[in-house]
Amino acid sequence: MNSTIAVLVAALALTSGGLGLVSTGILDTSDGMDLASVIPKQSTATALIAGHVEVWHHNSVGELLSYRQIDNEVVTEGEHCILKMLFTAGSDRGANNTATNEVCTGALTGGWTNIAIGTGSTAAADADTALGTESTVSGLSRAAASTVTWQTTDSPSLSKIQLSKTFTSADSSSHTITESGLFNSTTVSGSTMLARQVFTGVALSDGDSITITWTFTVGN
Repeated sequence: MNSTIAVLVAALALTSGGLGLVSTGILDTSDGMDLASVIPKQSTATALIAGHVEVWHHNSVGELLSYRQIDNEVVTEGEHCILKMLFTAGSDRGANNTATNEVCTGALTGGWTNIAIGTGSTAAADADTALGTESTVSGLSRAAASTVTWQTTDSPSLSKIQLSKTFTSADSSSHTITESGLFNSTTVSGSTMLARQVFTGVALSDGDSITITWTFTVGN
């Protein structure tokens, strides 16, 4: 699945039904009739959710020290939660109800607008539910995105959202940031992660800043 999720939205095959008609004699193909000509062809529609992460590192006077970019990993928990948010009433979305198929936690009416960074280095995987080692250092702890930008276009048919947050180190110790995640709550416990990615370490000194920008594009 890696950085781009391909979601098969509709794929209904009627072949089995057609073969059943043949086996019962209702549909006679002994005269050479082409079965494909009387059975509707399978129709498949696809929709893509493509994610991308950009990382800017500036020193205390605003000079750009480094830049990184990489596609993200939308995790399984996030995928499940997307479907639940789309097709379930608000009162049934969260972890406090008694539904046996509960998959979402956190503030599910607000969306995934909170960015976290950390020092974990384990590669992002579908089964991830949290960062490897989330930062709680002053200035580097999880926070709501400071800018959220929407964009829609008709040609090609795409919708895009971009979420960005700048973290500034206020600690005399150096911290090497190697991962980021997008969450639906600023509370570390009891939240759902939509996506995570790791990148080459960014060593932050006191006063340095790191800007994380998550971009998601929906369409095909």
